[in-house]
Amino acid sequence: MSDRYYYEKTLWEDHVVERPGTFQEVQNEDGTVTHIPEEGDILQQGTPVNARNLNHMEEGIFFNSRFSNENRDLISRLAVEVAVLKGANINGFFHNIFVENFDTLDDIILSNGVFDYDNKRLVI
Repeated sequence: MSDRYYYEKTLWEDHVVERPGTFQEVQNEDGTVTHIPEEGDILQQGTPVNARNLNHMEEGIFFNSRFSNENRDLISRLAVEVAVLKGANINGFFHNIFVENFDTLDDIILSNGVFDYDNKRLVI
């Protein structure tokens, strides 16, 4: 995913005709009926509802959801760091402070307990 994603919104226009919902009925040889639109003049050409436009919306929803989740995770990590630093400052403890967010265990040697990957927490 790129660092920046700009969603260019689509300006949707209604399709406006002189006589909406009006059809000419044609009898087919097999006994069926075909309805042919007879809506008169097009007063305003509408925005097509097609795969291209709908997929554009889907892409925007997907990226916004993904960015929202990433931002939520980042805010949670920052909240923990701020709480640790505030607590250290209040108690006058200024040396050897570290924060481990447990995104991975790459730099941790776990001697007791189990790491819960889904919730990114250590269970002892």
